[in-house]
Amino acid sequence: MTAVVLASASPSRRRILAGSGITPHVIVSDVDEAAVEAAHPDADVRTLAGVLAEAKGRAVLDRILTGAAEIPGDSGTAVLIASDSILDLGGRPVGKPHTAEATRRVWEEMGGTRAHLHTGHCVARLDRGAPVGSPAPDAGPAAAGHGQAGWGLTGITVETASTVIRTARPSPAELEAYIATGEPLEVAGALTIDGFGGAFVTGIEGDHHNVIGLSLPVLRRLVTGLGVFWPSLWDARD
Repeated sequence: MTAVVLASASPSRRRILAGSGITPHVIVSDVDEAAVEAAHPDADVRTLAGVLAEAKGRAVLDRILTGAAEIPGDSGTAVLIASDSILDLGGRPVGKPHTAEATRRVWEEMGGTRAHLHTGHCVARLDRGAPVGSPAPDAGPAAAGHGQAGWGLTGITVETASTVIRTARPSPAELEAYIATGEPLEVAGALTIDGFGGAFVTGIEGDHHNVIGLSLPVLRRLVTGLGVFWPSLWDARD
C-alpha cells in the first residue's frame, strides 16, 4: 500500500479521497497565498492555480525531506497531493472571500452567469532510500532530494483542471441566509456545490469533483505518470 499525504486542511478534499477509498495523512502547508500571487503578477487565473498548488506541495515536501514532518507507517513509497482552487470571474481570480461584504460583491457579479473554476493539482512521489537524482519510472519533472527520515523525492508534476459553473441568481434574502451559514466565506469563489450552495448551481461542464477541490481523473493520471499503481493508494481491505 502506498502512503498518501494531503497538503490541505480542506474537509471537502479529504471527503473526495475517502470516497474513493483513500485515507490520507494530512500535513497543512501554511503557504502565504497572497505572497505567492504577488510574486506572479502576470499569471492568468488558470496558471495561478497551478503555481499555488505547486507552492503548497513544495512547502510540505521541504518539511518531510528535512525531517520536520513525518509520514506515518512503513510504506516504501508515498504520494503527496496538493491543490488550489480559484474561480475565474471575467479573468479576475476569486479565492476565499473571508468576509460577508466580499461574498456579496462576488455574488453580485457571479449570480445568473457562468464562470470557470480552476483547480491546480501538484503530485509528488517519494521513496524511502531513493538515490539522489534518481527519478521514478515515467516520472514527471524530477527534483532530487534526500530527507533525514530516509525519504527521497523522485518525481513531481503539476496539472490544472477547469470546470464551467452556471449559477442562479439568489434573491437578496436567500443570499443573506447563505452568507449567515458561513459556508461561502471560506471556499473559493464563495460557492461550493456539495453544501448549502448546491441549490444555486444550475449546471456544470466538466468534472464536478474538480469544483469541490480535487479531480480524481487528473490525480489518477498524475499518480500513474509517476510510476505508482493507482489502486495501491486504496485502503487495505480485509
